[in-house]
Amino acid sequence: MQRQGHLQGLAFLLLTVIVNAQDTPQLRLVDGGSRCAGRVEILHQHSWGTVCDYSWDLKDAHVVCRQIGCGEALNAVPGAFFGEGSGPIWLDDMKCTGKESYVWKCPSLGWGQHYCTHKLDAGVICSGFVRLDGGHGPCSGKVKVNSGEGWTPVSDGNFTLPTAQVICAELGCGKAASVLGNLPFREDSEQVWAEEFQCEGLEPELWFCPRVPCPRGTCHHRGAVQVVCSGYIDVRLMKNGISQCEGQVEMKTSGGWRTLCASHWNMANANVVCHQLGCGVAISTPKGAYFVERGDEIWRDRFHCSGSESFLWNCPVTALGVPACAHGNTASVVCSGNQTQLLPPCNDSWSDPAGSAASEGHTANCSDSRQLRLVDGDSHYTGRVEILQQGSWGSICDDSWDLNDAHVVCRQLGCGVALEATISGHFGEGSGPIWLDEVNCTGEEAHVWQCPSQGWRQHNCSHKEDAGVICSGKIFTGSADQRVSIFGAPLTCHICVIHPFLGPVR
Repeated sequence: MQRQGHLQGLAFLLLTVIVNAQDTPQLRLVDGGSRCAGRVEILHQHSWGTVCDYSWDLKDAHVVCRQIGCGEALNAVPGAFFGEGSGPIWLDDMKCTGKESYVWKCPSLGWGQHYCTHKLDAGVICSGFVRLDGGHGPCSGKVKVNSGEGWTPVSDGNFTLPTAQVICAELGCGKAASVLGNLPFREDSEQVWAEEFQCEGLEPELWFCPRVPCPRGTCHHRGAVQVVCSGYIDVRLMKNGISQCEGQVEMKTSGGWRTLCASHWNMANANVVCHQLGCGVAISTPKGAYFVERGDEIWRDRFHCSGSESFLWNCPVTALGVPACAHGNTASVVCSGNQTQLLPPCNDSWSDPAGSAASEGHTANCSDSRQLRLVDGDSHYTGRVEILQQGSWGSICDDSWDLNDAHVVCRQLGCGVALEATISGHFGEGSGPIWLDEVNCTGEEAHVWQCPSQGWRQHNCSHKEDAGVICSGKIFTGSADQRVSIFGAPLTCHICVIHPFLGPVR
């Protein structure tokens, strides 16, 4: 009997929790075009209803914005600015102080008590949770987030490219072109956001990304982090209405797809496009060869690529003062259609001048018997970082792993620059020793094992924390005598490995 009474008590408690959870009001903004603007609606007693705009002001709107994680209120909008709602009018004559945690805790006439129609539905326009501050316009600058109490900078500790991609997309600024750390804060004592964002890159907004509180409320960092967004979203080559590895170059922005002008379009730009699309290298750039009349103005922006960029929007661009493009003078590219090059990709075995055995994976051996490789990636320049030390291949722990560390790895392997420093066994768990932990490169070291760390085999990790990298890749071609890059500039070599056909290769 006692056990039965105990179970009945637990069932009653569980039912009470469920009922209370269902009775807890919810808040949303609708018909404003984004999560952080629109008509204020409250879910109460299983029905979504509105708020009357009598006495509606910025203090009331501020509570709403902070409650839903949209920063500060920019405007308290009356008169059903975002359209008339339906259902109950739940609250009227709001008199918030601006400090309340929930809008329904503000003084009012009470639930369902009002003298309104839906023509008086209240709305708000919030600042949003994130912005880029101090750059050239709203699409570049230091990353700052707003809890509703002001804008707080985000540190560069563990800030990743996927997080930057989410921010650029949320702000309508296209793709992330660069992420820069170690920037000075406004003041040494300036407060830093006490969470680390761990976006996967596909979240609709930064607010929805997983977050980890910093230990003791203090984030590890070297400084503030800056993001520069490109404004561009995608690129394609169109031939006969189909996206292929040859055709008219088209860029996608927030305004849709537009063709690019052929003025100042060259092979370096074309090589970036081919590589970005997985179409090998550029063979030619026939102007206007695939022109299709679309009725849209041709996009004037001029790109100035070196040829080593991973994405077209990473290239310097001239957008102001560019003359109109002549009719039909559109940029076109013919790509090789595959990734075949004379120089083997950086995951092939290379012979070492000192005669040490070449290993599988992306290997290089410059200073001693240690070797480095990337494994289990889906391309020649991505994967889990592994070091051959004392005859055993082992991994690196992701504690403090960031783009500076990844840059050293990519450069050491001749795989370009780092696009992302991956963590948490992103490319699968390795085996064998964990050779390094708390790697803290400046980005200028020649070899990753020259970076400050805990020391060989000193770690507190498991292989679930194996570090990886995504590099930009680097493509070269030419004869052994020429040794010229496909972009036309001579290839100067710091000899790390000797290719049997091409000679010294960086």
